[in-house]
Amino acid sequence: EAPIRGSGDPDTPVPQVQLLSNGRYHVMLTSAGGGYSRWKNLAVTRWREDAVCDNWGAFCYIREIANGDVWSTAYQPTLRRADTYEATFATGRVAFRRRDHDIETHTEIAVSPEDDVELRRVRITNGSPSRRVLDLTSYAEIVLAPPAADAAHPAFSKLFVETEILHQRQAILCTRRPRAPDEPAPWMFHLLTASEPARGEVSYETDRTRFIGRGRTTADPQALDDDAALSGSAGPVLDPVAAIRCRIALDPGEAAIVDLISGISETREACIGLLAKYQDRQIADRVLAAAPTHGQEFLSGLHATEAEVRLFARIASSILYTNASLRAAPSVLGTNRQGQSSLWAYAISGDLPIVLLRIADPANIALARQVLQAHAYWRLHGLAVDLVILCEGQASNQLALHEQITKLIDAGGVAAR
Repeated sequence: EAPIRGSGDPDTPVPQVQLLSNGRYHVMLTSAGGGYSRWKNLAVTRWREDAVCDNWGAFCYIREIANGDVWSTAYQPTLRRADTYEATFATGRVAFRRRDHDIETHTEIAVSPEDDVELRRVRITNGSPSRRVLDLTSYAEIVLAPPAADAAHPAFSKLFVETEILHQRQAILCTRRPRAPDEPAPWMFHLLTASEPARGEVSYETDRTRFIGRGRTTADPQALDDDAALSGSAGPVLDPVAAIRCRIALDPGEAAIVDLISGISETREACIGLLAKYQDRQIADRVLAAAPTHGQEFLSGLHATEAEVRLFARIASSILYTNASLRAAPSVLGTNRQGQSSLWAYAISGDLPIVLLRIADPANIALARQVLQAHAYWRLHGLAVDLVILCEGQASNQLALHEQITKLIDAGGVAAR
């Protein structure tokens, strides 16, 4: 069986995470609904490490027209407690299920094995005895730049992103203007497709200031204050986002399916081609159906058990988010007098998270093998770390350990390096 982890509590001390990938396009999701999307070495959506707030990522809002109640399909970003809530992590996919005011939402998230595309399918069911009218609004901050560059100068980075609305295709295109003739200019799209119960015009927003409002946050954005359509702004906006809204009317017991699809490519023509392809509902169905099988095939080369894969994913949460329980005591940290440059002599950049394994007994070589498998798993899912194995103990043991570990690294091939 595919390894499955479930969580009914989105407020864990360290966010639980799941990694999805096809080898090029990577998605990280937490049990609260935060996370990021990345393509190769570029950030597609904005994310910052924040274990307390965990309020960065691609989100989906629900607003009831009759009374103005607002919640989200996951716990983030509105932080509204649901009547029931569950996050499920399985190989190749993530699911969020919650129930609010007799409205049940079930969100499935997967990465296409064929294309650099992520699919978020939201199924909304009216469990009440009366007709309900809802607005569904997607939201994500667009980056299209290396994560480090965006974190260093976010305001400057935002100036180079341009947006375009394709009304007939119900999509938003985004690109980054190159700053040099040889700089690549990737193109991404954000698409909304809905099943029959969807009513009314689809509206769009690409300006974060108009969507969030002055002094507001993603937990309570200005765009959800009333029934008005999104402004439709586009072009070289100062703070680019991708937000699409549709209205859904559900009779008692009726359900609707809304697909929120984002993808990226190197050229506008290729991006338009992907957009046209994924407007076909059958293609989206195929992505979700193939996700478990592709996830297993993607990991088959690691020769890891299902329990080990679950362990690798749990450790990833402490790589992405600060975990005080795994750090040395303050008295130990306070004795350090070295800087990052002191790592360079050991071929460690210090720019990446460091996973340290201390091993002294050759009998524990299985632990080193497992850590090398974890390192390969993280790399396959776009999570770059520096793995440091420190051989301790007697000199004779150190030599034997070094030889055994070197053989394990060589046997692991490129993925383990």
